[in-house]
Amino acid sequence: MNAPLRILRCVPAFVAFSAGLAQEKPYSSPYREPFAQSFPNRQEQHLQIKAYADQLLKTQADRTLRAVEPDFASPAAYERSLQPYRDRVQSTYGMPPPGAREGRVTKFLQVAEDADCTIFRVWIEVVDGVEAYGLYLVPRKLPPAGQAPLLIAQHGGGGNPEAITDLDTRINYRSFGREAVRRGYIVWAPALAMRSGFSGDPAIPGASRELLDQKLRLAGTSIIGLELHKIIESTRTLLRTRPEIDARRVGMTGLSWGGFFTMYASALAPFIKVAAPSGYFRDTAQLLKKATSDTATATDRELFGALGHFQAVALICPRPCLVQIGEQDGALNPMAGAHTEAERAATYYRKLGIADRFQFNAHAGGHEFDVPVILDFFDRHL
Repeated sequence: MNAPLRILRCVPAFVAFSAGLAQEKPYSSPYREPFAQSFPNRQEQHLQIKAYADQLLKTQADRTLRAVEPDFASPAAYERSLQPYRDRVQSTYGMPPPGAREGRVTKFLQVAEDADCTIFRVWIEVVDGVEAYGLYLVPRKLPPAGQAPLLIAQHGGGGNPEAITDLDTRINYRSFGREAVRRGYIVWAPALAMRSGFSGDPAIPGASRELLDQKLRLAGTSIIGLELHKIIESTRTLLRTRPEIDARRVGMTGLSWGGFFTMYASALAPFIKVAAPSGYFRDTAQLLKKATSDTATATDRELFGALGHFQAVALICPRPCLVQIGEQDGALNPMAGAHTEAERAATYYRKLGIADRFQFNAHAGGHEFDVPVILDFFDRHL
């Protein structure tokens, strides 16, 4: 009974308060201003973040450009000291990718047999639900011991295993796979996820290389990290399961993007005993300058967080390495920068007293293999 009486007593006071409000002057109009007037504040926010980001990138660029500093006491000590740098490359590209597994051959199908070799298409599961695909060429005439060295032949941008092994003509590969088997090498040509324009490939909706990379980065890896894993683990699987391979004698070469993957796969996988990247070798300082510019694109930042090209070669050292560039390939690989980078790379070999294991080859052509030079290098060191 008390509660309703209190409510009734409050009513007159409320009425009086409301009446008082009604007698006051109305509010003045709220403050307004054109949106453009506050633009300097938004601009300041952008420029502060830009200055912050530029400083971060400058620090990172300086760190990336600083030389890898291994132990030069001996080739063995040098090799042991490389693991932190390999860890850095793997971390940058998100390796191993989620679901990585020991390779398992899922299909091994013979395609053809001719006077030079037997050709197989091979699928090897290296991540749960993801297979490495490639072509595998075995010379018809194996050595008396029944084993032959293996060359990983990596195609480049827009290419495919069929091009680098000469199942159809692609001039800049110069029939590499065919020439290699004629010299007695087994050839493994793994595929990269690239659309081959010269092959007339249609677009694959929802699965362009750029979109795949975006999705993989959201999942903690990258297209480069996944493909490095595919190359390395599929090769390990072949070495483990194919008795015709001499697992002590493994080399790798590739053209263009294939040269990039040759450098970094060889840097990460010591079982690759000799490397010959071709058509992909640039001045790291210039790459960093381009990547930090205000006009940089996503593809310009491929290097960031990892190691430069000369540093990748430093992780290949003390194993033999041939770097090949065409003198007419200046649009993609400026020769002055390639020479600068080669001198940086050669320093590691000289400090170990093995300068003859590094070779810089500038051939007279363009963005293409000089096949005899590469195969001669493998002949000497494998």
